[in-house]
Amino acid sequence: MRVIFAILGFVAFATLSVHAAPGVPPLGASLAALPGITSAAAAQISGLPGPLPPPTIYSAPTPAPLAPPINPGPAVVPPAGLSPLLTEPGPIYPMPERESPSYSPPPTPGPIDQQKMQFYHNSLLDQQRQLEHSGVSPGSERSREIQQQLNQPGSR
Repeated sequence: MRVIFAILGFVAFATLSVHAAPGVPPLGASLAALPGITSAAAAQISGLPGPLPPPTIYSAPTPAPLAPPINPGPAVVPPAGLSPLLTEPGPIYPMPERESPSYSPPPTPGPIDQQKMQFYHNSLLDQQRQLEHSGVSPGSERSREIQQQLNQPGSR
């Protein structure tokens, strides 16, 4: 707070000294007092910490390049010879025979056309059942058409 009053007082003093009547010290005298005022202000502010140094950035050193490996030459065969695990690939023991399943495999579906024919036949039977449940007589025209389609030689 004292710093602000000191600066304001200096500004007022400098303004008055510029516009002062003859015999009053000129502006140069006011400017000469400026270092004294600023040093007083700096003394009051000196309790605050100064600017902080820039942060230290650590970077890991780059490792020196390694020399390429040297070819050691051909591998030395042990005196007892190589293991049969290395020289004879394949299983160590013979694989046991797999038993066939005791149940028969599920029937494989027929060709696509046979499946379509079976679906068509089943849908005709469903239509016939629906007509019977709805009370339509078996002698009706629609029932006879369904029966004829069911009796055709390629329908099943």
